[in-house]
Amino acid sequence: MFSRARLLQLLDAVQGKLVLVYGDLVADRFIHGVPKRISREAPVLILRQEREEIRLGGGGNAIHNIVTLGGVAIPIGAVGEDPEGAALLSRLGENGVDCSAILRLARYRTPTKTRVLGGMPHAARQQIVRYDLEDELVLNEEEKRELAAILRHQLPLVDAVVISDYGYGTVTPGLVANLTDASHGRPVTLDSRRALLDYPGVTAATPNEEEAAAAAGIALFGRDEERRLPEVGRSLREALDAEALLITRGSRGMMLFERGGSELHVPVWGNDQVADVTGAGDTVIAAFTLALAAGASFAEAAKLANYAGGIVVMKMGTATASAPELREAIERDPDLGE
Repeated sequence: MFSRARLLQLLDAVQGKLVLVYGDLVADRFIHGVPKRISREAPVLILRQEREEIRLGGGGNAIHNIVTLGGVAIPIGAVGEDPEGAALLSRLGENGVDCSAILRLARYRTPTKTRVLGGMPHAARQQIVRYDLEDELVLNEEEKRELAAILRHQLPLVDAVVISDYGYGTVTPGLVANLTDASHGRPVTLDSRRALLDYPGVTAATPNEEEAAAAAGIALFGRDEERRLPEVGRSLREALDAEALLITRGSRGMMLFERGGSELHVPVWGNDQVADVTGAGDTVIAAFTLALAAGASFAEAAKLANYAGGIVVMKMGTATASAPELREAIERDPDLGE
């Protein structure tokens, strides 16, 4: 049983915690339109574009969530010298984030995920198609040394570290190993889309169910899923030599595996009829890491992250959870002890 007073105390304690976010910065572009007609050229819907916006995605979304939850984020990464990169830096600056440790590289195209949404003016917009502009950044030796120097300089100043690896090249095993070796008790958490096992020695990792199954090489579907999930969690935690592994499961909540064999199921918070899961993993790792930085146990951090994830999936697009929203969720939860 979790204590309401303790969770509220932790929420207060996360305010002002400094979190270094080392990872891939992604531009999430949303194009909104209203249906116009069916094309005469092909059986496709024509939309009249109303507006376009770029939001912080990938590691940028983790940064944004840290800020809205009351923490202070220090980003380390790279963007291209392009309009998308400029837009990301502008959005970060608007949120009071210092972007001085973000490299601007002319040879690199800022990864951009474009989602086209359509619907009538007073109805919810539905995603019709998504297309991605992807580029892989291959850091040269000078850039690796520059990032390593930045990481060494910033690490003693922060309370925790988030590694957000979307596979675009900013995050490398060598630089992460330097981080984990020099962390000296600071929690270092990992969210890696396709290379989870390349980063052993982190404090904890937060894969979703699909990522965990792929990394473990164990299928998770059908009637055997519940039986196989513990095998996946235990094997991944051991392979990473991590203190904890938190697997997010969408409408089925989360499963936490800790060193020593402790396992905990955290049921989903809120309505399991979600509106949009875009960026929910970024919110989870932001809340989880902030809680650890504030002295939470892994179970307490998972509980707070579960509230935050449940809040953002009820919002459309790449969204964030705020400290007031988290406080309201804690105060409303009837299953908490006092």
